Amino acid sequence: MIPSIIGAIFFLPAIVLNVALACGAPLGEYAMNGRHKVVPKEIRKAFVVPTIMQFVALFVLLSAGQVVPETIPFIIVKILAFFFALYFTFYTATVLFSTSHKEKTVMGSFAVVSSLCYWITAFGTLDWE
Repeated sequence: MIPSIIGAIFFLPAIVLNVALACGAPLGEYAMNGRHKVVPKEIRKAFVVPTIMQFVALFVLLSAGQVVPETIPFIIVKILAFFFALYFTFYTATVLFSTSHKEKTVMGSFAVVSSLCYWITAFGTLDWE
């Protein structure tokens, strides 16, 4: 339960950043290799689907850690927990290899901690008996 709560807390800045970028906040240095200080309007729409996916991933993390009540079958939660753990491992790698110093240091730190928490929570769903 504790890793899933820690992971959720460290994952929230990524969600907030995506929402802010979609709304036009001048935080572009923290995303997309820092290409734009303010993300152009035609690109902002591209942040909608990842933001929805991040909310689903957050729900899966909290479900796998049994922080929120079980609303979907636990076997699906297990599978999705491993899927998102792997997905965020690749996401973390892309952030850590970013050319933007702010994205690499700030968002990279959050990404490393949340990825580790996803893996710990995912392995915690396994029955080791």
